[in-house]
Amino acid sequence: MRLLLSSGGNSSLSSKQKAILNTQIEELFRGLDEVIFISYAQKNRMRYTTKVREKSWPLKNIKLIGIEEYDDPYDAVKNAKGIYVGGGNSFLLTHGLYEDKLIKILNDVIKSGIPYMGVSAGTNIACPTMMTTNDMPIIMPEKMDTLNLVNFQINPHYHEGPVWLKNEEVYVKHNGETRAQRINEYHQNNIIPVIGLFEGSLIKWQNQTGKLMIGDAVIFHKGEIPKKIKNGTYLNNNLKII
Repeated sequence: MRLLLSSGGNSSLSSKQKAILNTQIEELFRGLDEVIFISYAQKNRMRYTTKVREKSWPLKNIKLIGIEEYDDPYDAVKNAKGIYVGGGNSFLLTHGLYEDKLIKILNDVIKSGIPYMGVSAGTNIACPTMMTTNDMPIIMPEKMDTLNLVNFQINPHYHEGPVWLKNEEVYVKHNGETRAQRINEYHQNNIIPVIGLFEGSLIKWQNQTGKLMIGDAVIFHKGEIPKKIKNGTYLNNNLKII
């Protein structure tokens, strides 16, 4: 099983980090002539596919085909050579996957070796559930269970501490919960470990181990002090450093 799991926010990457990201995407999909793009995380699927294909898809020799371009999305996934799931709203994405009965077939083909890339919401659904998303519940999926490709949860777009808002020339602290507090709320009712991926961070995952390729992250185990890690760190499927 080969995965690339991106926090999203890749426009904020340095030129060096963008080069690393593009190299990892090329390695993941090397040898393929096409990759399916699952655009369900945004309402206008065709427009989203076109935007990604024209603005950010780095592999000009590999065709990116939106799942909405196929007559049967189930057959498209069943016969996929590579899969890329884009970001947007995780509730909308998961709802669409259940509506088209794609959860199990996605799990099957990815675990059989079909390479998978997720960005933001597409990274969320690689987890056992989508419960550590930051998104508003604009539509309710049949279940919150997702692809269960890894044994941990991911919180994309993670940031440390509170948010400060600029009010004219003064910065005012926003009193909403921090991401760490939200993850602690999750752990009040769940024991699955969580990794908070900073903006632009990227995990490369193969079978039961992974490596943080770009950016920083924070690991949360229930009842333990969170641990910040740097790029280059190797992890097992329980988010233990190896």
